[in-house]
Amino acid sequence: MLSPRLTDCAIDASIPAALNEIDDKLTYWAKVQYNNIIFSMNNYIPGDVIDDLLHYKQILTYRLCNPTYAMVCGLPTTSQVVSRVKVLLHK
Repeated sequence: MLSPRLTDCAIDASIPAALNEIDDKLTYWAKVQYNNIIFSMNNYIPGDVIDDLLHYKQILTYRLCNPTYAMVCGLPTTSQVVSRVKVLLHK
C-alpha cells in the first residue's frame, strides 16, 4: 500500500500500529471466509465487525495524512477511534 509523505510531525504513534492490527485481523477473517467457501466449513464470520473495522481503517488512514480530519463533524478523537478498534479486534 502506498503511504503518503507526511509534512506534519504531530502524528499519534498509535495510528500505524492500529492500522497494522486491523490489517492482520481482516487477513484472518479473509482466510476463514476462504476456508468456508473452499471446504464448506461453515465458520461464523462477523460481518458487522468487519464493516466497522473497515470504516475505522478509513478514518485512521485519513487522520494519518491530516490529523484534524473530520474533527468538526462530530467524529471521535484519534485515541477514541484506536480504543474502539482494540475492542473490535478482540470480539
